[in-house]
Amino acid sequence: MKVMYAASIAMAMLTSAALAAGWQPYVNERFGAAADVPADYRAGDPPANGDGLTFASPDGAATIAIWGALATVTDESLADYAKRLVSYDKDDGWDVSYLAGKSDWFAFSGSKADRIFYEKVIKACNGEIANHVRLEYPAARKKEFDLIVAHVAQSLRSEKGWQC
Repeated sequence: MKVMYAASIAMAMLTSAALAAGWQPYVNERFGAAADVPADYRAGDPPANGDGLTFASPDGAATIAIWGALATVTDESLADYAKRLVSYDKDDGWDVSYLAGKSDWFAFSGSKADRIFYEKVIKACNGEIANHVRLEYPAARKKEFDLIVAHVAQSLRSEKGWQC
């Protein structure tokens, strides 16, 4: 019991240290998808199509992906687009337990085995682009990631991208 308590305190201190270290902004040049990422997260290799970037926590246990996509949100409602995204996660074995949204954004979350994900999508470029942020992290560390998820999701925005 003491070992688990000590581990929880150590992980909370690491998370507090990450939050105290600040945030780094990321803006995707192609789609304008932008969000803040903890300053100590490391960027992975960019994909060939330039649609976004994935960042990993220092211990590699969590990821934050920020990207944009050409969307048919002009032809279908954001709710329909979101339903399609949710169905992809369900098909991949995720149990989607949270859904929320308005006319210009949608968020959903769920779990699979010992992992949690949270994804938020916003309309951009008059509905021609959908900008996304997705966080995945260990379920056992949910409490310590709550602040990170809240900040990153709230920071998701659309900036100027060359695709729009």
